[in-house]
Amino acid sequence: MSDGKRYGLELYRRGQTWWARGRVEGEERYYRESLGTHDEQVARAKVRAIEDEARKRAILGRDAPKPEDQLTLSGAALLYPPQGRDAGYLARVLLEIGDHRVRDITPKQVKTLAKKLYPGASVDTWRRQVVVPVRAVINAAHEDGICPPIRIKAFTKNERIAQDRSRGKDSGVKRKPGSWEWVLAFKSHADPRLGAMALFMFTTGARITQTMEMKRKGDLDLFRKRVRLPAAKGHPAQWVDILPEVAATIGALPKPEGKLNQERVFYYAGRRSGWFYREWKRACEAAGIEYLPPHAAGRHGFGTEMIVRRKMDAATAAQQGRWSSAKVLLDTYAHAEGGSASVQEAFQDGLNDARTKPVQGKTAKYRRDAENKGTRSA
Repeated sequence: MSDGKRYGLELYRRGQTWWARGRVEGEERYYRESLGTHDEQVARAKVRAIEDEARKRAILGRDAPKPEDQLTLSGAALLYPPQGRDAGYLARVLLEIGDHRVRDITPKQVKTLAKKLYPGASVDTWRRQVVVPVRAVINAAHEDGICPPIRIKAFTKNERIAQDRSRGKDSGVKRKPGSWEWVLAFKSHADPRLGAMALFMFTTGARITQTMEMKRKGDLDLFRKRVRLPAAKGHPAQWVDILPEVAATIGALPKPEGKLNQERVFYYAGRRSGWFYREWKRACEAAGIEYLPPHAAGRHGFGTEMIVRRKMDAATAAQQGRWSSAKVLLDTYAHAEGGSASVQEAFQDGLNDARTKPVQGKTAKYRRDAENKGTRSA
C-alpha cells in the first residue's frame, strides 16, 4: 500500500556538478547532496549504487552488507574515474585485480602487482603507474565513506638498488636542466612554435601541459606582458608575467593552417602523438645540442637558472615557479653544476683571501713560523 510518497532519486546540476535529490524506498531520509562529479554517467552510476544499497538495507535490515564489504576496485574506478594518464595505467591494473573487493586489497598486493606488470621497469615506474592510480581511486571512495583508506609506503632504497641491479640500469638519475645557451640554440633551429614554447617554459617554469592548454582568448595578454597559466598540481590558475622577449616571440608567431589548433597560444592541441617529440628531437639534432625533453629544458632549467646560476633565494624562486615548497625546488629542480672543480675553486679562493687578510697576535706568529719553516726546508 502506497504511503503517498514518491520514490526515486532525481539527478540535477548545480553549476558543473551533478546532485541527487529525492527519497529511496525503504528509507525515511530525503536525499539532497552533491555527487561530486561533472560526468553524467558517473553520476548515474552513483545514484544506482545509492538506490541498490538502500533496497538491500530495507530487505535485509541489519544483515544487509555494508557498501565497503561489496565495493570492488572496478566499482570504485567507475565511481571515481581517474584522469589523464592514470586512466590508462589503471586499465592494466583492473585486468588483474578489478574484481577484488577494495577492503581485501593490501599495500603489499599492490606493490607486488607493480613488479608483475612491469618487471623491467624502475621503482619510480611502479609507483607512478600502479601505486598512485590505485591509491587515488580507493582513497577518493574513502572520502565519501564508502570504503576504508589505503596507505602504501614508498619503495625502500634497498628495493630500488635491487631492481636497478636486476634490470642493469640506474634509476632516479638527475635530469640535465636547460640553460640560456641551450634554449637559444634550440630556438634558432626549431619550428617557431616549438622555439617559442621552449623559451616560454624556461623563463616561467611552466609545465608542458599548461603551456599547451593556454588559449589566445582569455589566457594571453601581450599588452601587459602576461599569460594566465591553467591550474596544475594543486595550484590554481594564475596570471604570470613574461619577459618582453617572450611576449614579442609569441606575438610574432604566424597563424598556422591545417590541423593545428587555432585557439591555443602555441597552436598545439596536445603532445600525445609521437610527432611532437620527433619534432623536438629533430630540432636538437639540427642545433647540434644534447636532447633535453620539454620538462627538463623548461621547468628544470628554470629552477637551476634561478637557484644555482643567478643565486636567487629559494623562497622567491619557489613562489614564482609555483612549487609547493622551497624544499621541493631544491631537492628536485635545482641541479648542481661544476661538481668537484667548483668546490676546489671555492676553497682556493678562501685560502687566497685568508693569506692576504691582515692578522694579528698569535695567528700572525704561527703564520710567520710556518713560512720560515717552509723557507728553511726549501
